[in-house]
Amino acid sequence: MNAETFEVQSKNLGAVQVLHRDCPLCGRNNDDQPENEYSFDVWTIRECAGCGFVYIDKGPDYAKLFKELSWETTTKIEEQRRAELRPVTYKASKLTRMRMRLLPRKQMPLLVEIWAQPGNVVDLGCGDGAQMDKMSPAFTPFGIEISTELAKAADMRFSVSNGACVNAPTLDGLKSFADGFFSAATLRSYLEHEMHPLAVLKETHRVLAPGGVAIVKVPNYGSWNRMVMGAKWCGFRYPDHLNYFTPKTLRRMGEKAGFTAHYGLTYTLPTSDNMYVVFKKDGGRASRYSSCRGG
Repeated sequence: MNAETFEVQSKNLGAVQVLHRDCPLCGRNNDDQPENEYSFDVWTIRECAGCGFVYIDKGPDYAKLFKELSWETTTKIEEQRRAELRPVTYKASKLTRMRMRLLPRKQMPLLVEIWAQPGNVVDLGCGDGAQMDKMSPAFTPFGIEISTELAKAADMRFSVSNGACVNAPTLDGLKSFADGFFSAATLRSYLEHEMHPLAVLKETHRVLAPGGVAIVKVPNYGSWNRMVMGAKWCGFRYPDHLNYFTPKTLRRMGEKAGFTAHYGLTYTLPTSDNMYVVFKKDGGRASRYSSCRGG
């Protein structure tokens, strides 16, 4: 990867300092490959000719993510893009949140209780920490968050339970923890945003104790809905979603980081826009999930 930044002119974001990206899974430079049909603005999507991984071939400089390209800023821009792309269906989607009650999402605190042994748990890209509110007292919450304001809120929330939040890019934040410090890590709607997903998974493997688990949720690029909706698919978000995983490439990346992959019966359904996987660090005691792989 070329470590030097260069500037691009985005229609929505203006001048942005970015870094070139080779394939995050196998490291191949795919500049010789045609851009994917879902490329948008200055954000070119490539499909790796070596391993088939789909990704945006440039990403914003981390230093800019603290303020200029914070989650709060890009969320507003992305909502406008989606509203312009599909004005009728996007508004309908906003008005039909009740469907979440009929098809409830999997809750990370419950998945942690099912899969992990009691101990410290770190949430990567934790936001304000709210998703850890329902965590069992058997787990001490920690987080890493690049947004300064959100990290402050999460740190206050976690400190009540003797936990803490680190305000840093995830890779740097993970390096501040000792080997085997955590029994679990949660990566909910995070890994698709990460400039260096394989490096983060390798560092997550290091900070997990033997038998520890990393519970991952990402958009499912292999979903039937993406194939039907095309460029209007809800999983596209520019430039926040840098990586587009299928069940196969997600498993391969986890295995390359040293994990073994485990799935529940409904974790990778092609009918869902999202998928889950539990990456386990070998060794240690078995989880309470035992032989039952439901959910």
